Amino acid sequence: MRLVEFKDIDNKRLSLIESARIQHAEDLIFWEGSNGASRAIQQLQALTGTSKALTIKWDGSPAVVFGRNPNGEFIFTDKSGFVAKGYDGRATNADDLEGAIMQRAKGDKTKMKGYKQYASNMKSIFALMQNAVSETFQGYLVGDMLFFDTPKKSGNAYVFKPNVVEYKVDANSALGQRIGQSKVGVVVHNLMSEKGRTMPVKKLDMIQGAEVLAIPPTTVNKKEPIQSKGVDQLKGLLRDSGKAIDKILDKNTLAQMKLVDLPNILYSYTNSKVDGGMKNLGKDFIQWLQSSTVSQPKKVKITEYVKQNLNGFASLWMLVGGIMQVKDSIIQQLDTSQGDVQATVNGKPGGEGYVLNTAQGNIKLVKRSGFTRANRAINR
Repeated sequence: MRLVEFKDIDNKRLSLIESARIQHAEDLIFWEGSNGASRAIQQLQALTGTSKALTIKWDGSPAVVFGRNPNGEFIFTDKSGFVAKGYDGRATNADDLEGAIMQRAKGDKTKMKGYKQYASNMKSIFALMQNAVSETFQGYLVGDMLFFDTPKKSGNAYVFKPNVVEYKVDANSALGQRIGQSKVGVVVHNLMSEKGRTMPVKKLDMIQGAEVLAIPPTTVNKKEPIQSKGVDQLKGLLRDSGKAIDKILDKNTLAQMKLVDLPNILYSYTNSKVDGGMKNLGKDFIQWLQSSTVSQPKKVKITEYVKQNLNGFASLWMLVGGIMQVKDSIIQQLDTSQGDVQATVNGKPGGEGYVLNTAQGNIKLVKRSGFTRANRAINR
């Protein structure tokens, strides 16, 4: 998810609006109709020629914001602290950072131990982060923590597990050598201005020294060609059913029926299938709908709408499932290729996924039945 806009509140506090989420390739159809499906299919097919548009989606935690405000003061906090209401979470020293994090426990003994460890970890690296950011830099870096201490070596690889994914990095590689010299690791996704405008990271020349390893988006380097079997069948299906899909997702029609949130409901249903391995996608949508939090009048409308457009909805779910299959096949090819960075989830090859950078916007390539399922299973 990208941090995209801030609004000034009381001239003192900036409130984060989380939007412009990087979408799964198969989800583009919900908001863009047949054009979204076509965009996903074309971009997946384009990967057969080159993987240069792909970057690794590092599975870091927690999400952090750090940099210098207009007064030159260094700020280091997590995403929750940066947008906090009721207290100042934009810590300018280690003690304030610890206090801000502990305030969230609110005396809850069941949470206290976890918060203490988390606050201690963040406090321990405050000075390192501060020393690493040039005093002439103004603005913020948005990213995810990879490690709080130099990772231990297993054989000839550095091993660390910030969240769900375990990474092994060849100690002799350029990245491995940098890890060996560092004490803290963070992957940086965006640069952000005081007003919340974001821009892609190209260079991290504001980071000085070797103690903080700051990694920009890492391009995938796969020598073997990527196969995208199934694309031709998807193109045929889209040709035959594109008009029917656009009809059921037509914004004017949905507005008249007061169902403008139908794409979001379809998206929520798709996410609900993660824990079951994405099986029978679309076949139990009405059953799920009846037990969902959607209002009763809207349930009735949607049920009737689906019955009136059975072919359109059937084609929709066939395309969603088909795009997902092609995407998962590409992910598997990327995950099993040999490189300096090896990622596993529960001992099986694979990381969080990849980001496909396109002129029309980034697309997320994540295996929902793999990483997403494992990530949801964590009790945080």
